[in-house]
Amino acid sequence: MTLEVKDQRSRRLLFAMIFGLLLLNVGLIYKLITKSDQLNETTTELQSTSADLEELQLLEAELRVNLAEKTGQNAQLDSIIGIRDAELQAKVAEIRKMLKSGKLTAAKAKSEIANLRGEIEALTAEIERLSKENQYLKDENYVIQKQVEAEQEKVAEMVVVNTELTKQVAVGSRIFFKALDVLPLRDAVFGDFKTTDKISKLEKIDVKYVIANNDLASKGEKMLYFQVITPNKSTLHNSSAGSGTFNFEGSERMYTVKKGVNFQNSNEKGSVSIPKTDGMSAGKYILNVFSDDHKMGSSEFTLK
Repeated sequence: MTLEVKDQRSRRLLFAMIFGLLLLNVGLIYKLITKSDQLNETTTELQSTSADLEELQLLEAELRVNLAEKTGQNAQLDSIIGIRDAELQAKVAEIRKMLKSGKLTAAKAKSEIANLRGEIEALTAEIERLSKENQYLKDENYVIQKQVEAEQEKVAEMVVVNTELTKQVAVGSRIFFKALDVLPLRDAVFGDFKTTDKISKLEKIDVKYVIANNDLASKGEKMLYFQVITPNKSTLHNSSAGSGTFNFEGSERMYTVKKGVNFQNSNEKGSVSIPKTDGMSAGKYILNVFSDDHKMGSSEFTLK
């Protein structure tokens, strides 16, 4: 074989080796470009997932803040908030799980998050509406309560007025004396008894009275209690002459004598005699007369 033939073979072998190396380099470059694109896609997906997770976390925080502001207004609203909060928190957890596991594409993740945001906004609007309704009811109840309190005050005032009127009618329907005379008497040598101011000569005390007319007073039997107060501030009391006790302003009091009268609103006149009682002394005496738990009148006289 000649030298020229050998050179030709060597050149063809060299060209083949160069071409093979070229093909190998092309393959390596293709693989590098492909791996780089895959790496870029993975990086992009990881960045997208991280952003989606951050947005999801922000949505969850906003939801908690909004719900916390509306909680505690009333039991019904709190019940609705609790149910919807549980539902949305479950959806947040599901989206987070799928994002972390890579089961969601970027487009699907954005769609799910957008849907979640829409549900949160709808819930916020619903709670806001219910809160306004609840505030309206509170305001309405407040107005009604104030109206009730005002009516109660009016009723209380009417009760006071009626009570005062009842008291005034009760006072106005009492009977009183038109005239009341107290006569200490002694025996006369000739004729009837004579008045005296001597304790030593006293025989009895006559009380004469005239009951005043009163159209408001009820007609019928009335009991009069005559009470003689002695100079030592005790009540002249003689059981054998009819003395006893009566109730006045919630307490028991002593009377000297009592007498029933038939009140017919016709200026009834009457009298009662009180005999001299052992132990009477000189000084100022006071006669009080009571009927139906009220004092009808009083008079004074002095014995020496």
